[in-house]
Amino acid sequence: MQGTIRITIVAGFEPLRVGLSRMIAAVPDMHVSAEVNDFAELFASGALTESDVFLVDVEALNGADRGSRANVTEWLPALKVLFLGSREDARVISPDDLPAYMKLDTVGFVLKDGESARLIEAIRLIARGLFVCENDVIKRIITRLTHWASYTDGADSDQQLTERETGVLALVAKGFSNREIAQDLFLSEGTVKAHISHIMAKLNADRRTDLVRFAFATGIVPLTEDADANSGRR
Repeated sequence: MQGTIRITIVAGFEPLRVGLSRMIAAVPDMHVSAEVNDFAELFASGALTESDVFLVDVEALNGADRGSRANVTEWLPALKVLFLGSREDARVISPDDLPAYMKLDTVGFVLKDGESARLIEAIRLIARGLFVCENDVIKRIITRLTHWASYTDGADSDQQLTERETGVLALVAKGFSNREIAQDLFLSEGTVKAHISHIMAKLNADRRTDLVRFAFATGIVPLTEDADANSGRR
């Protein structure tokens, strides 16, 4: 079928995968060439060379094991990929991930709760080699990078955190009090206070909230744990 866009769907949630397949099957210029649960199944199939666009549920990427992620890094640069996720999914993107995304032939990100017509149009744009991304997602990514850049630039590169300090910082970001950190790490509260003082000095931080932002911005604590850090736990 000349002019038909061949699409592979990568989604572990069966209702989502089936729904996407049925929706795309109803579009005259599109054809679902493969449906797979995850990247391990994708690499075991022949879909990598038989599809024009890869429609990927972000959950499938987040759940990929180390081996699959290595394969993704190897294969993605030659592929046109449209990620399908939520507004929250952009929060787990690390600055370290961006070089891999930048190497993609074409990359896009659309929301799961968007209209079907918008998704279909996004697939067509990706197939043509154009970048597609929701405004809200772009804002989140830019905010993420801005925080990361400001904190990494502000930190003294000659004063790297020790393993113990990183552990303390992670617990601070999760909302632990000094007493809770001491109990969790089997330290005295005085030692915990000393660690926090050293961390703040190394990062040029003035407040505890600065440490929380740094921990999330640099990936010491995954952004998916943001809700825990903001829950007011003391």
